[in-house]
Amino acid sequence: MKILKSSLIISAFSAIFLMLISCHDNSNKGNDFLVKVDSIRIPSVVNAGVSFDIDFFGTIGFDGCVGFKTFNRTIKGNEITVETWGTFNDFNGNCPDMLVVLDGQKLTMTIADPGTYKIMIKEPGNYALVKQIVVN
Repeated sequence: MKILKSSLIISAFSAIFLMLISCHDNSNKGNDFLVKVDSIRIPSVVNAGVSFDIDFFGTIGFDGCVGFKTFNRTIKGNEITVETWGTFNDFNGNCPDMLVVLDGQKLTMTIADPGTYKIMIKEPGNYALVKQIVVN
């Protein structure tokens, strides 16, 4: 009986210890999020094999702990999907109030084959901003 009681106590302390070490503070780790793009500036006609810029506009956030991170693109046939990603870093709660915007953030692209392409800018909430471009 004494062995069973000791085993239960050791098991209980082990479980509590495992729960305590699994609860750690993630507030300083970066958190990425999809940015809402208000508009883009893109040429309506470009030449095949020649790079061009897409300029992005929109609000990333409202304090100094957020910023632009990257663009992710997926190309399937004549449909190009672009995701605009921001990131949040807590910086120990020291986030000055400020408007953080894309302000013409550039994505440089080259399309090799002529044709009509649909550029879909993926937005939060399964929305998309869609533009068409002709490649000569």
